[in-house]
Amino acid sequence: MKIDSHHHLWHYNEAEYDWIDDCMSILQRDFLSDELENQLNDATMDGSVVVQARQSLQETVWLCQLADSNDYIKGVVGWIDLCAANLPAQLEVFKRYKKLKGFRHVLQGESDDFMARPSFIAGLKQLAKMGYRYDLLILSHQLPAAIKMLSKVPELDVVIDHIAKPMIKTGENFEQWKTGMARLADNPKVHCKISGMVTEADWVKWKHQDFAPYMNTIYQLFGPQRILFGSDWPVCLVAAKYKEVQDVVNTFFNHLPQKEQQLIWGENAIRFYKLSEK
Repeated sequence: MKIDSHHHLWHYNEAEYDWIDDCMSILQRDFLSDELENQLNDATMDGSVVVQARQSLQETVWLCQLADSNDYIKGVVGWIDLCAANLPAQLEVFKRYKKLKGFRHVLQGESDDFMARPSFIAGLKQLAKMGYRYDLLILSHQLPAAIKMLSKVPELDVVIDHIAKPMIKTGENFEQWKTGMARLADNPKVHCKISGMVTEADWVKWKHQDFAPYMNTIYQLFGPQRILFGSDWPVCLVAAKYKEVQDVVNTFFNHLPQKEQQLIWGENAIRFYKLSEK
């Protein structure tokens, strides 16, 4: 089974999606489940994991409801206030949604100090205790802070979104990024999504070879057992269509043994998020 481990859905409005500025005008509309299903079918993907785009409990509930009514959405990564004093009680309520597999906070929009908050660390520990997964969304310069944060929660199952957003367009700070990713990869519970790369490259003039050093690094550090494919649709549309993103990954990995390719294209996502294959 082939799984897209990272995409988004939304009812667009300017106030709640203020991160979508005019240079991303292609995203300034609704992206809903029917269009997603068509994208998955065209790309011969069998299922997907939808990830939060707003930091609201309302969106988390909405995504869970969409998943319940669409078989091809196999899992949900929602948002919840991990610093909340009543977090355990909130998570108990969310147990009703069987496809809710994990949570994410938009750490790329926070200062490094946020990741050191005792209340946030306590929230991550609560996720681990209850068996939820955590999607780590950071920029590459935040890797040192993320390393410190996760060292305090070594039992947490984590997946790094968008290979931690290195500066692919300029190639700057590659070695620092590589060193940080190596530190995270030392923990066998940390996985990595090959996703979000085209939006970190030159949106107009990117080439397949731009991504090769980054994908090679991820493959060497995490191995085929801890890599997940994600399209990052529709955000990817600012730089590439769904099939173009898919082709970038396929071009790099198509020389691997079939078993390794199956891991990257779906089996790892099924195992990591504990997805149903039905």
